[in-house]
Amino acid sequence: MSEIEKKEQSKEKQPTLGMSILILVLAVVVLMVGILVLQLSPHIPILACAFLLSFYGLYLKISWKDMMDKALESIASSLEAIIIVMTIGMVVGAWVACGTVPYVIWAGLKIFSPSFILPFTVILCAIMSTLTGSSWTTVGTVGVAFLGIGVSMGIPAPIVVGAICCGAFFGDTQSPMSDGCNFATAVSGAGLYNGVKGMLCTHIPALFISFVAYIIIGLRYSGSNASSSSQIESTLAGLEKGFHLTPLLLIPIIILFIMIAIKLPAIPTMIVAAVTGILVAIIFQQESLASALGYLMNGYVGNTGVADVDAIITRGGMNNMMSTVALMIFSMWMAGVLHRIGIIPVILGHISPLVKKVTPLVALTNVLTFIFSYFAADPYLAMTLPSKALDTAYDDLGLNRNVLCRNVGNAVLFAPMVPWGSGGLYVSATLGIAVSSYIPWYIIGYAAPIICILFAAIGIGNYKAVKE
Repeated sequence: MSEIEKKEQSKEKQPTLGMSILILVLAVVVLMVGILVLQLSPHIPILACAFLLSFYGLYLKISWKDMMDKALESIASSLEAIIIVMTIGMVVGAWVACGTVPYVIWAGLKIFSPSFILPFTVILCAIMSTLTGSSWTTVGTVGVAFLGIGVSMGIPAPIVVGAICCGAFFGDTQSPMSDGCNFATAVSGAGLYNGVKGMLCTHIPALFISFVAYIIIGLRYSGSNASSSSQIESTLAGLEKGFHLTPLLLIPIIILFIMIAIKLPAIPTMIVAAVTGILVAIIFQQESLASALGYLMNGYVGNTGVADVDAIITRGGMNNMMSTVALMIFSMWMAGVLHRIGIIPVILGHISPLVKKVTPLVALTNVLTFIFSYFAADPYLAMTLPSKALDTAYDDLGLNRNVLCRNVGNAVLFAPMVPWGSGGLYVSATLGIAVSSYIPWYIIGYAAPIICILFAAIGIGNYKAVKE
């Protein structure tokens, strides 16, 4: 750090508790009014919050350059995720065009009944996400297919998306190959396998509750009613008319699993999956090279003549992800400025010494993780802040760090609940359903923190620290 920078920092004012709370509340009000009251796209409210925080930073005599440097650092940390979002848009467009997604939908409608498709969706998405370590890959591949199957069976799309997210984000919290899992275990100081042990204690029951709930919900939708049967037959006919359907269309899925098995990084994996889809489209669907490559950019537009089928298969492409990319950039800009002005540590510094018992500590950790998931729009920051503020409180109570890990790890489950966060943005962009629509059906997102607090209260899973 240069002498000039040191002098500038020495002139900075320190944020007070009162002003920190006021600014945080104002920012939340701006977000809520913009999104819920004015019904705006999250872009403008997020941008307004970034400027509100920046103005407070200027009041604290933090230079605009310092805040922008931190904002750019925050944006840079999300560049890989942004590229993954764009490449998955390519995969979705290619896999629909080549017939992979339509074939899975067609086969699913032949095999499953509406009563059991929802619980099956939860379990299969949980398995795939655990194996791949990626909720995004799961949502963008089998998630798209199961959405098509469920909607064709007459099940409302938000319910299906809720089931997809339950399975996909459960796997993301538990898989040793997941960035979210590894980050939670590292930032909490639990260690990988010890941390996973702590999370399984509450996340398995939360997944089971979700599974049972979707069985009950699925019973409301019977394949025996005339309208549902007619819709299924119409969808099957539309898919058969629009695509040459053969089991060989599963080749892109097989290639994807091979790449995952050999642990190829996410971005080249998605690129190869998209290219495989293009080759299959040219070979089996008689698409021209120019048309097939165009689907990577613009996505696939259904033209089967069946309106419901066309709505299901019209999706994908990088262009359809650009709004999501812009919002991710604005969100990380806001998160960077928030980090630089330092109001969150001030608030946490006054709260953490007040907690002296296990249940209030666990409840506080979950509440803070949820709040920071919404405000920071970043699950990693939402895990970091409570971990660093409350870790000594867990140590003072003699608790194993895997208890802390389980609670902050819920940030991964909260991710698809945040309309302006990367998880919520990705799900809504990929599946075409607004976060506000599927949140009521995202059962694991509510069950996991409640079980964490309940287990703490009755003494289940309150693992004690192991003395060295």
